[in-house]
Amino acid sequence: MSEPRFRDACAISGIGWSALSKASGRTPAALATEAALAAIADAGLEPAEIDGLVTLFWGARDTPAPSEMVAALGLPRCRLSHCDAGGGAWACSAVMAAALAVHAGICRHVLVYRGANMPSAPPPSADPDYWPSGQRPWSEPFGAVHAATLYGPHVAAWMHAHGLSNSDFADLAVMQRAHARLNRKAMMQAPMSVDDHQQSPWIIRPFRLLDCSIFNDGAMALVVSASDAARGSKHGVVTIRAALGGSSGAPVRAWGSGDYWTLNAEALSRELYAQAGISVADIDIAQLYDPFTGMALMHVEQFGLAAAGQAARAVAEGEFGLDGRIALNSSGGHLSEGNLAGLGHVIEAVQQLRAGGVRDDLCDGAHSFDRSCCRQVRSPHIALVAGECGDSGLILAREA
Repeated sequence: MSEPRFRDACAISGIGWSALSKASGRTPAALATEAALAAIADAGLEPAEIDGLVTLFWGARDTPAPSEMVAALGLPRCRLSHCDAGGGAWACSAVMAAALAVHAGICRHVLVYRGANMPSAPPPSADPDYWPSGQRPWSEPFGAVHAATLYGPHVAAWMHAHGLSNSDFADLAVMQRAHARLNRKAMMQAPMSVDDHQQSPWIIRPFRLLDCSIFNDGAMALVVSASDAARGSKHGVVTIRAALGGSSGAPVRAWGSGDYWTLNAEALSRELYAQAGISVADIDIAQLYDPFTGMALMHVEQFGLAAAGQAARAVAEGEFGLDGRIALNSSGGHLSEGNLAGLGHVIEAVQQLRAGGVRDDLCDGAHSFDRSCCRQVRSPHIALVAGECGDSGLILAREA
C-alpha cells in the first residue's frame, strides 16, 4: 500500500463537551451547541469559520441534524453536511469523512459532533405497523432486540474457545472505573471492586450489569482542520496519521472466518497500521470501543494488542493501566465515563497526545503522574482509536 497523501495532513484542532448526565433537562441541540462552541473556541476559531458538519446516530436519529446546527451556530456557509446512521461503528469514519473533506479542499474546518438525550428523551419508537427489515427479521423475532442480545452469543463463543468465564471480565471493568475516577466529566465515580462486578445482576449471559456501557444524555464535538492551519496552537498539533472505515458485516464475519467471533478489527488493523507506517509496538495509548467488557477484550486481541484469549490476563497483570505497556481507555470509556457513540474515545486520545495533556483530571497544576489524582499517560506519541467491531479506526499522532 502506498503512503496516503493525507497522512498527517489534517489535525484535530479543537475538542469540547457538555456535562454528561442521566437527565440533562436540555434539548440535544442545546447540548450539541454547547459542545460545539467549546470545541470551536478550543481550536482558536470563530463559529463563522466552520464550513462543514458531520454527525452520527444509530437507529432513529437522536442527534441534531446539520441544518439545526447551521442555525444554532449561525454559520454563513456550510459546504459539507453529513449525517450517518452507522452509530459507534462509524465514530472514526466520521473523523475520516471530515479529514477527507478538508484535504480535498472542500472545507477548511469541519465540526464533528453528537448530542443526544438517550435515557431522558429517547427518539420516538416505530409506528405500530413496524416490521423489521434487512437482517433484523432473522434476529428480532427471536429476542435479539438490543446490543447485548446481538453481541452476547459471539462473545460467549469466543469465551468458550479460550476457556474464559464472566469473572475474567471483572478486571477490565475495575480498571476503567479507576480511570474514570480520575476524570471530572465521567459519570461513574463510585469505586468498584472485582466482588462488586461479580455481584452485579445478570442482564443477559454472558453480561452482568457492570459489563455494560452507560446510557446517558450529553454532547461531544471536535474540529478537524488542515495541519498547517492548526500549527501555532497552544495545544500543539495532533495529526490524523491514518484512518479507515468499512465493515465485514454486523456484528462478525461468522460465515467466512471459520469462527463466530472474528470482527472487522482483525483485517482493518493490519491495513491501518500499514497506512500509518507503524506496528503495535509503536502504540502508546488505545481508546477502543467498549459497549461491553467482552467486546472490548475482543477488540484488544483483534487489534493485535494481546494474543488470542490473553487480553483478560494482560489486563489483570497491569499491561493496560495508565503506566502499563499500552494505556487502554484512559477516560473510563463507555463503561464508566459516558457514551456518545465513540466520540469520547477520540477526544480522550487527543487530550492525552496534546501538549499539556488532559485538562479534566484531578491534578492541581502540572501533571504529577500520581495515580491518586492524575490520569495523564507519560509522553504518549501514538494513539489507536477504534469504532465498534473495528468497523472504523484512527491512528493519531503528536507532531514532533
